[in-house]
Amino acid sequence: MTQETIRVLDPTAPLSIATDGMADRPESLAGMRVGLMRNSKMKSEPLLDAIYDVLAERFDVAGAYKVDKGEASRPAEPKFLSDFSKEVDVALLANGD
Repeated sequence: MTQETIRVLDPTAPLSIATDGMADRPESLAGMRVGLMRNSKMKSEPLLDAIYDVLAERFDVAGAYKVDKGEASRPAEPKFLSDFSKEVDVALLANGD
């Protein structure tokens, strides 16, 4: 009887997160207006609401500002994003299905 060798490969790579172009994170969310931007897909609103509820429990946030950017397949218009950014201190975006 011959022995066979089984070679196992690990397809995972080390985790890396690109931070170029990302906004600086605030030290705290206390007093921050949290923007919740969804994209009209099912479950995006409940997902954002659930995340906001956790943040509101843990931090003294000033409130939520909810918007729907419309079609998931199209980027938001620059004016829409500009207007949104004037209303919030931090933003959460969701893509649900």
